[in-house]
Amino acid sequence: MEPTLALPGQSSTLSRIHETSAKFQRYKILLRRRWWFLLLTASIGVCVQALRITNKPQTYVSLAKLVAGGRMSMGNAGVGYQEYLNDFYGTIIETLESSEMRKHALQRVRLLFPDLREADVEVRVSQNRGSAIFNVAVVGSDQEYSQVFLNALLEEFKAFRESNREQQRNKAVQALAEDVVKADKERRDSADKLASFEKLHNVVLINQNQNEAAQMLSQFNREREALRVHLTEVEMALKDVDAAMLQKEAMASSGQMLGGNTTQKLVNDTAATDASLVQPSLGFTNRERDYLELKHQILLLTADRDELLRTLKPGHPSVVEIEDKISKQNGILATYQAQILKEQKSQQATLVRKIEVLDSKILEKTQQATEVGGQLAEHARLRKNLEACEQTHKEVFDLMHKFTVSEDVQGDYVNVMERASPAVEDVQPWAVTILIGLGAGLGLGVIVLLLFDRLDDRMNSFSEFQTLFPNEAILGQIPEQRQRGDVALLRISDDRHLYAEAFRNVRSSVLFKNWRGKPPKTILITSAVPNEGKTTVTSNLAITMALAGARVLLADCDLRRGGVSELFKLPTSPGLSEALRGTTHWRDAVQETGVRNLDLLARGEVFDQTSEMLLSRIADEMLKEMSEEYDYVIFDSAPVLVADDTGSFAPKLDTVLFVVRMSSTMARLTGKALDLLYDRQVNVGGVILNRSSSSLKEYTYYNYASYYYTPKAPSPPAGGPAV
Repeated sequence: MEPTLALPGQSSTLSRIHETSAKFQRYKILLRRRWWFLLLTASIGVCVQALRITNKPQTYVSLAKLVAGGRMSMGNAGVGYQEYLNDFYGTIIETLESSEMRKHALQRVRLLFPDLREADVEVRVSQNRGSAIFNVAVVGSDQEYSQVFLNALLEEFKAFRESNREQQRNKAVQALAEDVVKADKERRDSADKLASFEKLHNVVLINQNQNEAAQMLSQFNREREALRVHLTEVEMALKDVDAAMLQKEAMASSGQMLGGNTTQKLVNDTAATDASLVQPSLGFTNRERDYLELKHQILLLTADRDELLRTLKPGHPSVVEIEDKISKQNGILATYQAQILKEQKSQQATLVRKIEVLDSKILEKTQQATEVGGQLAEHARLRKNLEACEQTHKEVFDLMHKFTVSEDVQGDYVNVMERASPAVEDVQPWAVTILIGLGAGLGLGVIVLLLFDRLDDRMNSFSEFQTLFPNEAILGQIPEQRQRGDVALLRISDDRHLYAEAFRNVRSSVLFKNWRGKPPKTILITSAVPNEGKTTVTSNLAITMALAGARVLLADCDLRRGGVSELFKLPTSPGLSEALRGTTHWRDAVQETGVRNLDLLARGEVFDQTSEMLLSRIADEMLKEMSEEYDYVIFDSAPVLVADDTGSFAPKLDTVLFVVRMSSTMARLTGKALDLLYDRQVNVGGVILNRSSSSLKEYTYYNYASYYYTPKAPSPPAGGPAV
């Protein structure tokens, strides 16, 4: 299979155009061939409709009109007018045409008109476009009964609507009443729950306890914070008494002990705070004063010693005396420091105990405040629930009152506009009925044709073949010759210009095709199945090549049913079969055809085991001799799918040309034959489309060939079509 040559400008868009064109041409050919089938189905449809009209019994029709509008109703904004939507109109039509309404109307007629003979009736309801008016028609075989039945149907329809409306109203009122009772019960239950809660709990006392617990909790928190600050100061003093005393002295000298101290601020904010608990932080104890005074004396003595050491030696009696005093003072200072630590530890234990007591009081007051808060929240929830129930009860009660008033003022929104008219003869519209039959017949015919077309895979045009076999090279198209019997072979001055030019086109395709450096000399022409015009195409192609000046040998390789010699009106034997069996040399069997440069090797006598002979060494030697003596050797062979002759002989030749008959050969058979050739390693040089329709647009350009020729006579030759 040769790869498709990508030409400049060729694209997928062009391929889609080819596919669309192929489909259009296929349907065009189908319509041209099977137009009679559409005419047949359309005629059947018209006849069926005509028979229906002719055989239909005489009927009478009575008409009435209903109008569906709005209604007056009482809503939140007062009395108003409401319109209904299209789904409401659909309900009216379905109700009038229902079997239940028909049954009620029939019972009413039987009750009011017992002597009236019953007749079959048909109810038809339609709505005028763009309006709320309904046309109700009753068609029956009896004139009087049709009118009576229509009036009964209207009365039953009104009664049905009234009954339905009353049922809906009762359901709505009952539902609203149940909602009112339910809302009232919920309101009373909420009121009882609130009263029970207030009876068990004194709300005033709860509020008072809530306030007292909050005040006490706030006071305890402030006291605990003051004690924790004092405890922190004591803990810092325990770590370094000397540094704590110096810091305390510095703070006292700067005035922070009296006004800026944090503990002092907390004491000022809390009137109930134990003064004795924070009193030590407001001043110095006696031991602390003694400690600080002794500390100052030691500092003074140290300064005096340092002054003496500037002029005296360390062992001088004055220096030794001062050092002894300093040593004694340091001993006393250590004693004071130990006593201060003891006092601070005692104070620390006292502060920790006080804080623990306050923590227990804070926990107790917190639990008390939480309990009181929960009671207050429950009371607020019950009161809010009661208010919501009262509001719901009021809204439901008002809604029920408004609904009752609205139902009192509203009216029915479907009324009888016109009563049943006297029944008149029902005249069928012949034109519309016949057109319906015509359209139905044509539609059925189109569907059947499309169905058969789906099952038929025969190719009708060049575009369709190209779509199904995009990788196959098409060498040319041979136009269909509209004549009876066999088509005459080409002549030197043949006036079938379109036909002759087609073979010249195939000849040029063979001569100038890119054969990759090895032009073929031995050519075999075959097809998938019989009756595709393969023999005629082979003979005319050989004539065309010979007329171009090449020495051509035409050999009939269809050893079973070959007919090349009959076309040239030459003897069938001796021929190729005798040459293959060795009874005659092939040169002795060659005959002159009467066409310059063209010789014929006929089929010969029919014999069995032709495939074995074509595979023999004699066949190879014969092909070699033929190719040396002639410019081209063209073989007409058996169809690929009929016998194995072609499949056995084709691989020996330079190329194979495949003939496809348009509108006859099935695509699946063509594909199967080509696959068989490719499996045998056959060089398929291209496809020739035989008997193509010259009326298609894609073939129109071939008609230009007639422009260069002037026929000698106005009438076509015998056995050929007009030019």
